Amino acid sequence: MNSIRRVLLVSLIGVTSLVLLVAGSFSYRAGLQEAGELFDAKLAHSSRVLMSLVDEPLAELADHPGDPIMVSVWHGKAEGVGQALAFPSGHAYETKLAFQVRDTQGRLLLRSDSGPAQSLGPLEPGYADVRIDGEQWRTFTLSSPAGYWYQSGELSGIREELAEDIAFGTLLPLLLALPLLALFVWLAVEWGSRSLRRVSDAVESRSPDRLEPIQLERVPREIQGIVKAVNGLLKRLDKALSRERRFTADAAHELRTPLAAIKVHSYNLRQAPCESERGQSQQQLDASIHRMERLVGQLLALSRVEGGAVTTMRQAVDLAAIAQRQYSDHATLAAAQGKRLTLEAESVSVLGDELALEALVRNLLDNAVHYAPPNGSVMVRLACESDSAVLLVEDSGPGIPVEARERVFERFHRELGTGVEGGGLGLSIVAQTLQLHGGSIELDESPELGGLRVRTILPAI
Repeated sequence: MNSIRRVLLVSLIGVTSLVLLVAGSFSYRAGLQEAGELFDAKLAHSSRVLMSLVDEPLAELADHPGDPIMVSVWHGKAEGVGQALAFPSGHAYETKLAFQVRDTQGRLLLRSDSGPAQSLGPLEPGYADVRIDGEQWRTFTLSSPAGYWYQSGELSGIREELAEDIAFGTLLPLLLALPLLALFVWLAVEWGSRSLRRVSDAVESRSPDRLEPIQLERVPREIQGIVKAVNGLLKRLDKALSRERRFTADAAHELRTPLAAIKVHSYNLRQAPCESERGQSQQQLDASIHRMERLVGQLLALSRVEGGAVTTMRQAVDLAAIAQRQYSDHATLAAAQGKRLTLEAESVSVLGDELALEALVRNLLDNAVHYAPPNGSVMVRLACESDSAVLLVEDSGPGIPVEARERVFERFHRELGTGVEGGGLGLSIVAQTLQLHGGSIELDESPELGGLRVRTILPAI
């Protein structure tokens, strides 16, 4: 499992180390360049000083050929840096410097014993890099007005040593401070991650029934988005659990009566003394089972609508085909009860969840057929009006008083005085399905049949 603290520690310390290496590389290159410029100027300066001192006396030496004059330098041994290399009698770096003087024919007249006998470079003015006896030399050659050649040189290793000393001197304090810096980084990361642990502990220590939101007062800005998302999840979970608890309680309450009725009718059927009473008990048992089946179907439809499954299943749905299927399913039932069911449907489609829209039409027809009296009528019309799908369901039943038309959309509400038993869920399912599909519903009196007219409107496509 990845750890934010581990990633931060490794990243910060790794980046810091890389920066130090890059800084050391730049320090070395800058030191090498600065040393080169300084020593080049020193070579030119040394050649000019040498020329000013010996140019005239060498005229006599050039007239009397012989061995060149040898100038001895300090050849002591020393190690270290700074003052450890300097002595009253000389400096340890003298063995790495050399000079030569040659006449117009290139004959060696004067040299230091710290350098080779062969020429330090070509006899032409300027700087040169030459390799002599396996060692790299940097030289400067100067010609005097008398025609003598003055050459000064140094081993290239001097410059590299100086550049290394500069880079090492720059990096050493930083390298020594790196463990301390790593400790400070670790402490800072630990301190900064306390809020993460606090949020994690707050979530982990909660009991399953504690779904209130996490407080944001002490939560850093960087993780407030995560905490808000968790709070949103807790809120949705709380609503879902509340909905499930309410559904379970409602289902238990509503199923108690039909179950009791089924038990009573079943007992009466077994105890009936004659065929006529047995037949009556059988009819009552069948009716109770039908009511039970209808109530369970409505409860499941309500649970699906309230659970939010409808909002994620949007597609083009042929509303006329749904109306035709439901008409076919209810026509037989209506005819068996002596009721007349008619359908007029134009072809119109809407965007939504097909199962939910099927439940919507089914519940409207269930209610209409259920409340229509014997020999009554139910009329269904589907039309497209101004980019809207309009479904009208009218019946010749008792209707709903004006003052009760808002209450009938509440769950398990039953209007008294209708003389018809019901579960009180049909219109609640219809209203919630329409709300999820951006539709609307209106209740009024049917001008043709005298009962209730339900007008539902959905956006057509």
